[in-house]
Amino acid sequence: MKAFDDDFIGKLERIRLNSQKAVAGATGGNRRSKAKGSSIEFSDFREYTTGDDYRSIDWNAYARFEKLFVKLYMEEREANISVLLDTSASMGKTHPEKGIAAKRLAAIFVYAALAGYDRAGIAAISSRGIEHLPHFSGKAGLARALAFLEGLEFEGGTGLSSSIMACSHLYGRKGITILISDLFSGDSYKDALKWLKYQQQEVVLVQVLARDELAPRWTGPVRLIDSETGRDVQVEMSPRALSLYQKALDAFLNDIRTFCTSMEISYCLIPSDLSLDEIIFGGLRKAGILS
Repeated sequence: MKAFDDDFIGKLERIRLNSQKAVAGATGGNRRSKAKGSSIEFSDFREYTTGDDYRSIDWNAYARFEKLFVKLYMEEREANISVLLDTSASMGKTHPEKGIAAKRLAAIFVYAALAGYDRAGIAAISSRGIEHLPHFSGKAGLARALAFLEGLEFEGGTGLSSSIMACSHLYGRKGITILISDLFSGDSYKDALKWLKYQQQEVVLVQVLARDELAPRWTGPVRLIDSETGRDVQVEMSPRALSLYQKALDAFLNDIRTFCTSMEISYCLIPSDLSLDEIIFGGLRKAGILS
């Protein structure tokens, strides 16, 4: 099943990625930067010094304080927005709808970035390595991004920490990084997110889980096989076993939410069976990630 059909692009109109912070970029765009410039958005005052543009003097402030002050403005810059997509086997090999949802999420963020005149890049990460589509700008590049996403396969294991730390395009570059993953990782996802924060990234975490992972509907004896390691376990899906699973899942999700709150990371859980409208308007907008 294809992730993108003829109706997909039309449903992406009027969305935009929210940013909590001012970020640095290279050229003029629609996102605020901490660099001071000459755009129309007022930021602050400072005292006039020789060489300042006299046209920026605030004469109302002079009348009040009998000192010369100049107005400072926030310069608008384009942000580097990096979408990191977990393409390990657990993200789509046994739950195809989970992989489709993850690809659509990645496309949503790329579109939102380009619509906001920012630069977007995609990195598919798994134990097999990194497949990277370098940052680009302009809506004309959306077709290339969709083709890149459509061609991705969900195979191999998960090592979020080691994979993300190998993303050399993030070294020393402020921006916004969106991680799309189920967080079923062989190493610590927390170390990965801490590393991204250390790289001065504003981090958005979107967790994708299949409905069977959120609320298993199996009963009786079941053989469960790990899609990444091939290991299997025979279990009796009794009401008690399902209750224990639900408690463990709730603890796992609550720990993620608590960690993200403590690290000022935007977080959203997306069940993979949601419609596109439910993902955009019910999930991402409700979480304040899209506007």
